[in-house]
Amino acid sequence: MAAQVACLLVVWLWPAPPLWPLPTWVTVACWAAIAAALGFGLWGAGVLGRHLRVHPAPPARAELRTDGAYARVRHPIYAAVLLGSTAGAVLAARPEPLVGLVGLALVLHVKAGYEEGLLRARFGDAYDVYASRVPRLVPRMLVRR
Repeated sequence: MAAQVACLLVVWLWPAPPLWPLPTWVTVACWAAIAAALGFGLWGAGVLGRHLRVHPAPPARAELRTDGAYARVRHPIYAAVLLGSTAGAVLAARPEPLVGLVGLALVLHVKAGYEEGLLRARFGDAYDVYASRVPRLVPRMLVRR
């Protein structure tokens, strides 16, 4: 958790002005991505409801959630953090937040893997079936059948 917070601080609060200009369309796209990330993250948190927690271990009475945002990706909150942070790093227009973003992506990749191990141990084959059909972080936008 400390590494995740450190990376987020670098991405969002690096204390220096931008080094290069951004076209207006990039700025608008980044703010739209931040808004989308906020909505998606809140959707994922809302699906978990009272079972939402900081530690990735599922609470004792939690059920495997495969609906709502969890029908799109296995880790919607992590996906939202990455999308919003990507936009934030681009808006910063400096190399340091982009490096922080790479660190954040690595931390969340490891954290997602750890969480998936806990979910497999708790929910067994049901989690494996779910994981086989739902991507980890990036939703499938077009599915051919």
